[in-house]
Amino acid sequence: MVEHNGIETAGWEAAFLRQSHDAAVGRLFRGLTHNLNGALQVFSLQTDLLIMATGQADTILQQLLAADLAPESKALAQKLADILLRRAEALRQMQEKVRSCEQVAQRTVVLPDFFQVVGQGPYTMNNVIRTEVEFLCADSFFKHKAVRELQLAADLPPLRKGHAAIHQMLSFLLENSLAAVRGNDQPRVLVRSSLADDLVTVMVEDNGPGVAVAERERIFAPFYSTWPDHLGLGLYLARKLANGLRGTLVCESGPDGAAFRLTLPAA
Repeated sequence: MVEHNGIETAGWEAAFLRQSHDAAVGRLFRGLTHNLNGALQVFSLQTDLLIMATGQADTILQQLLAADLAPESKALAQKLADILLRRAEALRQMQEKVRSCEQVAQRTVVLPDFFQVVGQGPYTMNNVIRTEVEFLCADSFFKHKAVRELQLAADLPPLRKGHAAIHQMLSFLLENSLAAVRGNDQPRVLVRSSLADDLVTVMVEDNGPGVAVAERERIFAPFYSTWPDHLGLGLYLARKLANGLRGTLVCESGPDGAAFRLTLPAA
């Protein structure tokens, strides 16, 4: 039986990965709820406004019915037309948000097996990146303060296996970058994807404090973290998952901070 820092490692990795997978599914649903909530708030507001407009329209119609003079009737009818015209624009906004809700809800179809949603094209690494970035926006700092930039290649092949593991890896890398930029006045996270020599590469870069050369391997050790209140298993598990898919995960110097390069076979 092997121990690490006094902790028995026999069996804990598999157990933690199972728990991490369950947590990943729960996190995805939390992200779905977050996105649905934002759209539904707009839907609720517009519904209230439509109710108010209906009441206004009804009052005007009653006035129109009670009016004796044709000019007055015409003026009241015009007011009603103006109100309905403005509400028509609100209806278009509601329709847009309802469609947004439908698109977000469709993401639940791919869980937990991440098979392809009909009519949305192949499920590639870019889908994983967009989904994980979108769901991490449930963190208010990441959503409102961090600059998020995606540079995604257009020719990536569809994912055929390891979907949940790849989602977990991207989640770990993005959360690590988020921790790195929390103390930055102008936080920035860049995610790039590319395809070359039958390898899909994802770069996750941030403008945090960076990682010293001497630490770039150590940060992948279990229970080691440079951030307070962090367990120190995210990067360790991310590399383990990458190796399990015959890929690699390394830490490099970024232009302003740290950069993590995830490489997986395109097949």
